Amino acid sequence: MAEETVKKAVKVVVDIPDADLQIAEKAMNDQSFVTPKELPQLTNIDYARSLAAALTKAREGKAEEGYIYSEEFDFAGGEIENVVWNMDTIKTRDDAKRALAKHMGLTMPTETLSAADKETF
Repeated sequence: MAEETVKKAVKVVVDIPDADLQIAEKAMNDQSFVTPKELPQLTNIDYARSLAAALTKAREGKAEEGYIYSEEFDFAGGEIENVVWNMDTIKTRDDAKRALAKHMGLTMPTETLSAADKETF
């Protein structure tokens, strides 16, 4: 019997400086999202996830509560960017991706279906 190795996902937590949290809070209040345009460190997905968690914690019990979410999106030309957004104001992933593209001047990818994807089974 072959021995199987199971790899566990490792959650990386990044310490978010207070100055970054203040910039992110302002962006959230002004536009409902924060991008690498405001915080260049958002190019790191672990930083983005930690920032989303820090924003959620900082906003608990305040008027600016909301479901804060982070995600990385693919754009035309192989660009991959992260965004942290308030899902109470930007309701869908697609809306978040479009807001990120517009804000950062990115081009949405052209989605094409393969022949197999076009078949109905």
